[in-house]
Amino acid sequence: DNLWKTNPVTETRYQINSESLLTWHQARKSCQQQNAELLSVTDRHEEMYLLGLTSDLGVNAKLWTGLFSALDSGWQWIGGNPFRYLNWAPGNPSVESGKMCGTFQGRNGKWENKVCDQKLGYICQKRNSSSDSSTIASGDLKPFKCPREWVAYAGHCYRIYRTPKIWKEAQSSCRKEDGELASIHNIEEYSFTVSQLGYKPDDELWIGLNDFRVQMYFEWSDGTPVTYTKWHHGEPTHTRNKADCVIMKGEDGSWADSACETKLGYVCKRKPLAEESGEAEVTYPGCQKGWMKHGYFCYSMGQLPATFSDAKKICEENKGYLTTVTDRYEQAFLTSVIGFNPAKYFWIGLSDVEEQGTFRWASGEAITFTHW
Repeated sequence: DNLWKTNPVTETRYQINSESLLTWHQARKSCQQQNAELLSVTDRHEEMYLLGLTSDLGVNAKLWTGLFSALDSGWQWIGGNPFRYLNWAPGNPSVESGKMCGTFQGRNGKWENKVCDQKLGYICQKRNSSSDSSTIASGDLKPFKCPREWVAYAGHCYRIYRTPKIWKEAQSSCRKEDGELASIHNIEEYSFTVSQLGYKPDDELWIGLNDFRVQMYFEWSDGTPVTYTKWHHGEPTHTRNKADCVIMKGEDGSWADSACETKLGYVCKRKPLAEESGEAEVTYPGCQKGWMKHGYFCYSMGQLPATFSDAKKICEENKGYLTTVTDRYEQAFLTSVIGFNPAKYFWIGLSDVEEQGTFRWASGEAITFTHW
């Protein structure tokens, strides 16, 4: 255990492996076998502590970290930490294809992206297991009221405005409505913003993330902690030498940094109106009590564990069927809804019970979308 060094401030432990050279995936496996993960760096203090551990390595020492970019997403840390602090070496991230994994330069701590099957040293990390702050508290399900045209979710109200404004003006506009540019803290809240606010695939909308205060260190304008990031492929670029603000864009509403002076629409978020005593629970026009609406359909979540065939029967008895998932927006809606639920897994209508090896929807619809 003497290989591990502990940062006294954060109690995070680090293991610098500069001698054994592995590919990124092998390095990750080696960390996982020790109940650890490849390094993620989330602020400048952590960077400085690491430099103290690696500064005696040669000037060319490059070590694998948990930084990677999937084919359809931007830069992220493999352990799920938010990608909000940037310390790229000049000229990085390189746009050459195949350079999907990130390294830490021992002497100066700068990051580069490289081809993942290069064999390099690596850094493992064990974070002090604090409670996961990014799950939604189920207490947020109490009914509450939002102003007209705002949409309720998890204890807050949200609204898209499409009048183009620069970031600072968009922020003032949200504040006039007793709100703030939206902050997004987990996959459920992100899925909600994409699926339930009328977001369109060609939208480019400001959210609250920015690096005004400390360059290359993104923060939410409402002061809430950064617990989650969802960057678009190739993002964040941060190529200009000045502050950047963040937009959601593209089919899936993932994020990109952009010049704050660009005029765009924006997403606001606010606290609900003061509780009204005896407030009725939210009802959705055209849906039975306790059912939720998305698009043209009504949805209900079965709370009691059941087998697939029992679940199928219960839905049919309620004149419905186990849900289909026809596109990424319906997928996002379902993700946002199950975020409140302590249960982890939910049946949907897809199965190969009728003909083994051939998956079909219980509703009989054709399969147009999958999300394995």
